[in-house]
Amino acid sequence: MFFVDSVVENQVPKVVDIPARRRDILAAAATTFARHGYRGTSLDRVAATMGVGKSSLYHYFPTKEALFGALADETLRREAELFDALAAAGLPPVERLRRLLDAIVGMLDEWAAVGPLLVDFLREPRGRRRMRETFARARAALARLIRDGQRTGGFRRGQPEALATVVLGCLDGLLLEELIEPGITGGTVRSAAREMLVAALRRENAP
Repeated sequence: MFFVDSVVENQVPKVVDIPARRRDILAAAATTFARHGYRGTSLDRVAATMGVGKSSLYHYFPTKEALFGALADETLRREAELFDALAAAGLPPVERLRRLLDAIVGMLDEWAAVGPLLVDFLREPRGRRRMRETFARARAALARLIRDGQRTGGFRRGQPEALATVVLGCLDGLLLEELIEPGITGGTVRSAAREMLVAALRRENAP
């Protein structure tokens, strides 16, 4: 809730929704980094994207590096949580797999927009470590789902972690194509990818 009007603006402090404000800054940063790259982005440019003064950002992110790290962390956190939640949902394994793949291919546009940021993030030791952790978490969640499907007889035999790695590799390939040629994965490509991956994991003659 904001309770300061223009008359008393300099006399009464504002009540700020800090989490919402932080989300707004990260959203503006994502737009600015995607447009100008890491080197071409500054706190001034992020503030200009938001239509505020640079000093408004300092309380949340004192440097460009801090803002960039927070944005990359947020992107990777959301990806890991997506895998955890959908892979663990109380549904039959093949349905969980379909929903997970639907969610992932549905986010290709968003991930392609922040892809260049993650490439920059990979150049930093902390970034490489953080991305390894995220991929490991996603791989483990998917492997658990595959293992459940094998136990119920619906998925093909094979080492679950290896099969999970193949699935993630295919999805990363789609993301790379979208990065190189925006829109290339639209139309029927995404539904075809989902059906192909489901078919590849299902055991022959499985119901």
